[in-house]
Parts: sequence; structure tokens; C-alpha cells
Amino acid sequence: MRNRSDQGLTRRIAIIAPSDGVNDDEYNTYLPPAGGVTLLWTRYETPAHDEPISLSMVGSYGDLAPISQAARTMRITRPHVSVFCCNSCSFVHGPAVDQQIRDAVAAGSGGLAISVTSAQVEALRTLGVSRVAVAGPYPFAVTAKLAEYLEGSGFRVTATRAKEFTSEWQIGNADSTVWLDLALQADSAEAEAVVVACSGIRVNDIVEEFESRQGKPLVAAPAAVMWRALRLAGVATRIRDKGRLFSQY
Repeated sequence: MRNRSDQGLTRRIAIIAPSDGVNDDEYNTYLPPAGGVTLLWTRYETPAHDEPISLSMVGSYGDLAPISQAARTMRITRPHVSVFCCNSCSFVHGPAVDQQIRDAVAAGSGGLAISVTSAQVEALRTLGVSRVAVAGPYPFAVTAKLAEYLEGSGFRVTATRAKEFTSEWQIGNADSTVWLDLALQADSAEAEAVVVACSGIRVNDIVEEFESRQGKPLVAAPAAVMWRALRLAGVATRIRDKGRLFSQY
């Protein structure tokens, strides 16, 4: 429990992200209109960032040493929650490695820590769904690892679709309609929700459209992790145009 002197003027969410991310602006769109929340960003070096996206490439993004060092730079800001903001490297080696990454971030930043993948799992549990379709911007081999992670967490994956992009630059500069189309392609009558992977996508303006068209939740990485971070930071503001998570939970 933080004491009064730890509170400050705003709720502080620390975001530890890989060096190749280009969509910081996406995360600001989920902040409460009335303010009161500050996003504090730091990057960690990813030596393999020039390589095409692959299992080994994203796996290297989970190296604990640079992640821990980046998290330590946030300790002085006393974040209410810290976010490890790389979806693929938190799921590619499964839940146990994801937990190791979260533990390293928590130890470095001095408080509560979550990952994008753990936020997606919590979102699905909160929504009460058990059957999900999975879509990702990466090559299929990487996207399939999220399906494995979710199945290991108790969900049944009904379909997996991959966009086959090979760089974060492609992903971060793609229009949100690319991810809407991919989510629609992944969806089926059997799925109770669709999960869209990658912290580097921009989806804030298509979540509501997908849900209106399909009648089911879209659990897209940036939206899911911001929802979870805000709630853990004590921010309960409901937002009406960012999908079911933000409007109902």
C-alpha cells in the first residue's frame, strides 16, 4: 500500500518498450478525457531489431538484463503500475517466461508490473469468454505462439490468422483498417471474442466498429493493456468509444 506522499498529482503508468516501437501516440488515446494519468515511457535496446521478425528475433526481445535496466530507470517516478510493452516476446516462450519478465520489471521499477499478454488473458477472463480467435501482424509461426499461450491459459482457440509482416516499421505504420480487416478474417461464429496481437499496432478507432459489426469483444493488445493498467492504477473511468472493456469493466 502506497502512502500519501507516494500519490503525487497524477496516476503514473510506466511503460517499458522495445527500441523499435513507433506508436506511442496510440496509448494516449485510451487516457481518461478528464486527465489525471501520466504515461512515462522508456526504451530498452533490442540488438536484433534489424532482423526480420521470427521466433528467435522476438525471443531475443525478452532478454532480462536490458529490460531490468530500463525498469530501474522508472523507480524514481514511483509508478502505480509498470507495463512491459512487447506482446510477442512475452508470449513466445510461454507463461513461465512471461512471469519472469514481469517479475524483472516489478523488481526494477519497485512495484506492480504487467505484460501485454497477461493483460489480454485478464481481459478475456473479465469478459467471461472461453473460445477465441487469434490474429497477429507477424509471420504465422510467431502468431501461433500466442494461440499456444492462450490455450495453456485455459482458452480454446478456434482460428489463427497472421498478416505476415516482418518488421515493426511495417506494423507501426499500418493503418488501423489493416487490423480491422485481419480481425474480421479471423472471426467465426464459434469464437466468442477475437484477440489481436502486438503492442505496436494502432486500433483505437476500430475496436468499437468491430464490436458493433460482429457483436463480440475485440481484445486488441494496446487497448487491453491500457485497460488493465488503468484499472490497476485505480482509474475506473468508463470510456464509451473504445470497446466493451472500457465501457463496461
